[in-house]
Amino acid sequence: MKNVLRTTAALFALATSALAGSPAPIASVSPAVAPAVEAGVDWGGFYAGATYGTGVGGDMMYSPAVVPQFPSLEPGQSYGAFAGYNIQRNNLVFGGELAYSAVNTPGFGPIGWPAETFDYFIDGKARIGYAMNKVLVYGFAGYSASSFTDSTSTYPASGLNYGAGVDFMLGSRYFMGAEYIARNQVGGTSTPGLTRTTNIQEVQIRAGIRF
Repeated sequence: MKNVLRTTAALFALATSALAGSPAPIASVSPAVAPAVEAGVDWGGFYAGATYGTGVGGDMMYSPAVVPQFPSLEPGQSYGAFAGYNIQRNNLVFGGELAYSAVNTPGFGPIGWPAETFDYFIDGKARIGYAMNKVLVYGFAGYSASSFTDSTSTYPASGLNYGAGVDFMLGSRYFMGAEYIARNQVGGTSTPGLTRTTNIQEVQIRAGIRF
């Protein structure tokens, strides 16, 4: 019996010594969670809106050359609407837009000739831009059609357009912006064989909504 007690005491002492020398348990550490990053504005999808514009320059020339030529135009006003579609890939935004502007006559005609003016513009644009969250800077090029009324008749005109603009997102759906557009319009006149070439430069204020 004494031998059993001595053996039990020895085993207990050995176990106690082993536990005393064992390392402390390692506390589990949860992995750190990175803070959520706010997503940038998505400019993709359909959009539409309205414009108000004013002429900021231009000239009207005839070919073959006749007198008078008009090195400057009346700074007329316009108002209209637009609709388009954007595709966004990271910061790159591209798409197409169709716009209509009615001219607030008189305007966009030769200075001193109030009865002569462009009546409207229809603009088709291919756009490409760079999005910086709520700001979209873009350039475009396309084709415009219009009509010009002089003292006798109305004549169709058409030609290339190009320009640049910037839009600012307001909230999640609405935006406002400004755009510069130049239109090169070529059309006929009441004189057979005489062509009217007009370069029209306009600044437009834009307001729209994304769908």
